[in-house]
Amino acid sequence: MRKHPFINKSATNSLDGPPDIGHDARIPEEKRFAVTGGIACGKSVFARFLAELGCEVMDADDVVHRLEAPGGRSVPLLAEAFGPAVCAADGGIRRDVLGRLVFSDPVARKRLNAIIHPLVRDELDDWFRRPQTGKLRFAVIPLLFEAGWRDQFDTVVCLACSAAQQTERLISRGLTDQEAARRIGAQMPVGEKARLSDRVVWNDGSLEALRREADGLVRDLSENGA
Repeated sequence: MRKHPFINKSATNSLDGPPDIGHDARIPEEKRFAVTGGIACGKSVFARFLAELGCEVMDADDVVHRLEAPGGRSVPLLAEAFGPAVCAADGGIRRDVLGRLVFSDPVARKRLNAIIHPLVRDELDDWFRRPQTGKLRFAVIPLLFEAGWRDQFDTVVCLACSAAQQTERLISRGLTDQEAARRIGAQMPVGEKARLSDRVVWNDGSLEALRREADGLVRDLSENGA
């Protein structure tokens, strides 16, 4: 349960959103929902299903991409912290270079998070201040627990899968076994994230099974609000 909201709302959520899609239910005003989970556990696909069901979704990873793109707010800060090697010719950040640095060095990873997390939180603040237009509003935050934001949300949903599935999916994205292991090891264990969450969605099955999980979650939260 959310204890200390980090949003000082200047506008209440609106009930005048788009037509209901799939579920006849009210919008639980003032409720904030988060999706988190382990790397390669299916958070992005689950978020896409939520959006298809009429929910508003903001993905912290997308925010980071914007912050590190040419002209992004984090670019000068990251260049100062990690040197010119992380800078791309187009004025953005070379995410591949930065990734290799931080996933092999806990100190560098901590430095990166100290720069990025406050900027992401600013973006979330701005988003939550806007009138709500969807059925439910979800923020997808992979490092929610690591960032210490658990108490900012009414309900936290954790996407989880087996370590074997995580590794297989990361390798399919082009990582080596060693790189996959480092990235999995750099985050809080999936089991611990599941323990700290209000709801857990296991994603070791098919896309259709995951879609059904999303539908059931939206239906339940729309009806019960938590």
